[in-house]
Amino acid sequence: MKFFLLTLIIFLSCGGKKEKKDPWDEYLPKVQAMFEEAGSDTSALSALSDSLYKFYKTHTESKGRKDALYYACNWAYASFNFVKTVERCGEFVQQYPGSSKAEDAYRFLGYSLLNLKKFDQVIEVMTQFINNYPDAATLGYAYKYRGIALTYKGRYKEARADLEKAKVMLEVLGRYEEIKEIDEALKKLK
Repeated sequence: MKFFLLTLIIFLSCGGKKEKKDPWDEYLPKVQAMFEEAGSDTSALSALSDSLYKFYKTHTESKGRKDALYYACNWAYASFNFVKTVERCGEFVQQYPGSSKAEDAYRFLGYSLLNLKKFDQVIEVMTQFINNYPDAATLGYAYKYRGIALTYKGRYKEARADLEKAKVMLEVLGRYEEIKEIDEALKKLK
């Protein structure tokens, strides 16, 4: 009888509800261990990206869903899998446009589209980024990627304007290797 009363008291004091455990709490330490083990192995990073994307798709109620998608995007980019990067970063910026990580996702997206030679999409997506995030720290990349895409489309005057803006913005960030690339692109426009 005492056991029953004690169980009843505990049950009632908890509101009668058992707190549901979020799968992200168990998954995150595994992800961190897999990431440390992967190092710079692009195939391991790609597999990790796939695993995170699967978590994002299957755990629709998890608090870690947004982080899972961002890391899936990030590690697809780190593994140089541009098709997966476009898919996952594109989904991230659509689902979480207000996230502080959206700027990085846009940058990864622009770079990947450029590498896939999808110049019209680069122009469209980087224009969205520029318009929606006018104060972004990484805006110089958007102008660089759009400028390069505009060059391939034969729109040289617009390309030059974007590349000049990119150069100034990236100089503030100390991205001197990027600036060298921009200078080379500008020389070709003369």
